[in-house]
Amino acid sequence: MRTLKISIALLALSIVLIQCKKNKNEVTVNSGPTTPAIDLLTNKNWLVYSLISNGTDIWNTPFVSACNKDNQYRFRKNDTLSLFDMSNKCNTSDPDSTNSYFKLYNNNTQLVLNVKLTSTMTINDTADILELTDNALKLNVEYTGIPGTLTFKHP
Repeated sequence: MRTLKISIALLALSIVLIQCKKNKNEVTVNSGPTTPAIDLLTNKNWLVYSLISNGTDIWNTPFVSACNKDNQYRFRKNDTLSLFDMSNKCNTSDPDSTNSYFKLYNNNTQLVLNVKLTSTMTINDTADILELTDNALKLNVEYTGIPGTLTFKHP
């Protein structure tokens, strides 16, 4: 059962940061006239709020372990991406935080990501930004041919 939970957790985290396709009908970054995209992205920690695929919110189902739902992400202006494994850990021996990198790309419409999920598993990918505001970050993602919309909000 523990192995199943870990597999599901890794799958869910992989979906978060997987190869993406740009949907030309979607909204692009809207950082407003006075707030640059990098400032919107780096001002506060982010928490995954939902992962919608085919009309179903996968993130808010039992398929995603509760120990992954409280994880927070912090984008920093030096292109460092920090993952904070909060109090509800999947494995007590996991580090409290890990660092990887990101880069805004293609006129602030994409995020190039390198995210260390475990000591042996790293995701390197590009996500299309559908929305970036003071309160929300929405990414267009695709995992094994299944498209989805991943939404982050501030905790």
